[in-house]
Amino acid sequence: MYQGYTFLAIIPARSGSKGLPDKNIKLLCGKPLLAWSIESALDSAYIDEVVVSTDSNVYADIAKSYGANVPFLRPESLSSDTTTTFDVLEHCIRFYKESLGKTYDYVVLLEPTSPLRVKNTFQALGDIDRAIQELIAHKLESKAHSQAQSIVGISLTEGANPAFLVKLENGFIRPYENMDFKPLRRQEIKPVYFFEGSLYISSIEAFLEHKGFYHHLTLGFEMPKWQSLEVDDIDDFAMVEAMAQRYKERL
Repeated sequence: MYQGYTFLAIIPARSGSKGLPDKNIKLLCGKPLLAWSIESALDSAYIDEVVVSTDSNVYADIAKSYGANVPFLRPESLSSDTTTTFDVLEHCIRFYKESLGKTYDYVVLLEPTSPLRVKNTFQALGDIDRAIQELIAHKLESKAHSQAQSIVGISLTEGANPAFLVKLENGFIRPYENMDFKPLRRQEIKPVYFFEGSLYISSIEAFLEHKGFYHHLTLGFEMPKWQSLEVDDIDDFAMVEAMAQRYKERL
């Protein structure tokens, strides 16, 4: 709990990955991938409950062994390639309310595939608690019509900035979005960010209303490049593992 608000952390971990089979339990530096998100959530001073939503008994047992709650197995209808994150989170939120009689003010989505979150230390707050503080501070300090309802991880583009992109026409490179070929230095381009997957936090009311985290009252929480890596395939996994080893004192 923080400033009187309660937080439910949900970690979705279905078992049917095709790009990297069983990636959510693949060992990353000796721990299953989903365990990194569980430990990050449990490290938070503000999160009240940590739940893993999975369709697998094996995944459920692993999640429980690392301290997460698994009060249900996700139904098959919510475990396919086409299932949306919104549907998974809505199901979990409603299960807690209707089956367990528990309600929360905020939902915190932690994707297992983005495990590189800095934890709390005796010197400073980690990523999750800093983001929670930033979101609640904005709510308390702003006028009602401009209060932030959500906050999501973003990261600064570098080589993928539109100023450095081209498209192909009949094999020839052409400027992207009507730009010319004038070379620009990084200092000259406007900062552009992309959505990265480390954390998503929203009031549950706003999440259900907007059917997601992205809308005009969403704050951006900037994450450095090394933390923005996500695991989709074996190459991603190798890069994430290298970063986890390099920054292990912070994770």
